[in-house]
Amino acid sequence: MPVPIIIGAVAAAAGLYGIAKGVSGAKDHSNAKNINQSAKNRVDETSTLINQNREATNNVIEDYGQRKLRAFNGVISEFIETFGRIKNVELSASPELEKLQAGDFTKTTLADLRQDYQMLKDAGLGLGAGMGSGAALAFGAYNGTMLLATASTGTAISSLSGAAATNATLAWLGGGSLATGGFGMAGGMMVLGGIVAGPALAIFGHILGNKGEEALNNARSNMEQAKTFCEDGALMVAKLQAIEKVTSLANNVFSLTSGRLRGTVHNMKDALEHYGENFRDFPQESKEAVFMSVKYAQLLKAMIDTPILDQDGNLVLSTEKRVIDIAAVSAGEKSQLDAVEA
Repeated sequence: MPVPIIIGAVAAAAGLYGIAKGVSGAKDHSNAKNINQSAKNRVDETSTLINQNREATNNVIEDYGQRKLRAFNGVISEFIETFGRIKNVELSASPELEKLQAGDFTKTTLADLRQDYQMLKDAGLGLGAGMGSGAALAFGAYNGTMLLATASTGTAISSLSGAAATNATLAWLGGGSLATGGFGMAGGMMVLGGIVAGPALAIFGHILGNKGEEALNNARSNMEQAKTFCEDGALMVAKLQAIEKVTSLANNVFSLTSGRLRGTVHNMKDALEHYGENFRDFPQESKEAVFMSVKYAQLLKAMIDTPILDQDGNLVLSTEKRVIDIAAVSAGEKSQLDAVEA
């Protein structure tokens, strides 16, 4: 065979190989682009879901904190003033309240309520004062002791407004990012019960400059990272939903109990108006109103002392049962969730 023919055949084969590789490379680029877009869509959907649940959880905790403040400035303050006018009060023990370890009301709970309310007033959160979102978030998530004890040391409760920032979970819930480094979504995953997000998702870079096969491999790696992110995100959403559920339950029980306290305080005022300030002169019905008022005040104090989150930002697992038990005592029923969610 003449040499030129051989050379021509080799050149033709090389040309065909080059065309095939070019087609394959273009196809790889197209596949890589599709995989990358799919990975990005997954991450975007998970991020949106996380953010929606973050905002919902933040809102319900804030609302609970505001409700506690309104109760202190309203029905709790009114109870303290009204009950304090009654002389020679004799209270019978309540086995239900003892089970909740609510303590001796006259020596402990009433003094604690007065102290807590005084601390709030000292912090500038008395009647008519507003509470910023950070303080409301902290007041909803923590128990009274965690927030108010600093006042007894002479420290102003500026920690109320800064409490959210001292807790990574609350900082993330309130702002969507962490003050210490701004880790954003991945940071939120790390603070919510130790969930660790996958590697930083710098996965959506340009692939056109890569060779087709390399771009396809990178895209597949991106998809694996996106899957890890979505799996962690699902766990994170579950934790947020659990926090929201317990906080909503507590908010509902607190609202119902404070409403019952408001009614009994009104009855106490009527008794004072008609029978004077000596408890011994009250008819049995009015004495029962005093007892019920004390009972509801104890239950509200128990609610205030029950945190939603611990100092590390994790849901306190025992809180849900305690709130259900408080609701049952408030309703005069056995501990049944139906009594709360009805």
